Amino acid sequence: MGWRVFVSTYESAIDAKGRVSIPAPFRAALGGGSRIFLWPALDGSGCLEGGGEALMAMYRAMLTRLAPQSKARKALVTRIIAGAADLKMDDTGRIKLPEELCRTAGLSGRVTFAGNMDSFQIWNPERHTAYNTEMEKTAAEPDTIEALGEAYNQVLRQQERGFYPDLKLVDGGEG
Repeated sequence: MGWRVFVSTYESAIDAKGRVSIPAPFRAALGGGSRIFLWPALDGSGCLEGGGEALMAMYRAMLTRLAPQSKARKALVTRIIAGAADLKMDDTGRIKLPEELCRTAGLSGRVTFAGNMDSFQIWNPERHTAYNTEMEKTAAEPDTIEALGEAYNQVLRQQERGFYPDLKLVDGGEG
């Protein structure tokens, strides 16, 4: 089974009952699971971060590696675990967004879903446009390009040692 990734950006509408449809590609990335966890993003961007049981298992694994009484663990558990809504997706792929999370993220009417690799984000469309503009500028900065190059080289070295058996590199040579 391959690694599932949340990619792309989609628009959706919140219906009169406060429900929103999870985009079909995001439902596929959930691997058939019907549980969705949502919480306010940690970075203060104003969106909601979400994912399925695999994401929560990853956070649990990470958080249990922090000392139980550490300030960092307490803060992250409070924000991610205690601050999350545990939602069930219905058969048509909809979830009911909690009113408190909608207020926190400024959600009403239309929303933007944005892939975030192993998680996804739900945005107020205007906030997402502003954030996307900021990230476009940040992505073009030399430090960002350099960081990507360093990460690329690390993955290549690890792939050569067999760490990524499913990774297929593109051969640009003539054949």
